[in-house]
Amino acid sequence: MTDTGIKLPSPQLDLDFPLMKALAERRSKRKWKAEPLSLQGLSNLLWAACGITRQETDQSKSRRTAPSASNTQAIRVYVALPQGVFLYDETEHSLMPVLAQDIRESIGTQAMMHSAPVGLIYVADYSRMKMVLGKDEDRRRFVAGTDTGFISQNVYLYCAAANLSTVVLGMVDRDKLHALLGLKTDERVMYTQVVGHSVDD
Repeated sequence: MTDTGIKLPSPQLDLDFPLMKALAERRSKRKWKAEPLSLQGLSNLLWAACGITRQETDQSKSRRTAPSASNTQAIRVYVALPQGVFLYDETEHSLMPVLAQDIRESIGTQAMMHSAPVGLIYVADYSRMKMVLGKDEDRRRFVAGTDTGFISQNVYLYCAAANLSTVVLGMVDRDKLHALLGLKTDERVMYTQVVGHSVDD
């Protein structure tokens, strides 16, 4: 780790696991080992979530693994680890330090979720939603929730392929997380998701 963050290794794009099998094995799993994910594991996980698949050009914005309304890319992924909180910079494929504090106990209100090695916090930046997308609060919330769902499902599918446990959390103290992360007024915590190495049921 440096002052500028953690540069992740390139994602392993040649993993041999059929999509149809991942769909069949996708589950919400609430048991995991205590061991942390490797940097390579984090790299694969975050790239699957919303990594860049086409670089930005003079004519068009970049493209990510998850779609977003009008390609606004309004959802940012914060990563809560034992050593602190980081923002996933998909352009540089790196983790940028946000908070040198373990806030995993604030990921969800259920105590059983606090032991997960990785917590993902999905934050919508409403300021990126222009024109019709940002017309009113209900529309912004609908668009942000839908786009978050796409990213979350990508995480589910990667976890199925990589033998990781994961579950999305809806029981979240969003105001507390908003304050801990130092988010702006037009940013909203949508959902959180925990990830860890699977254990035998």
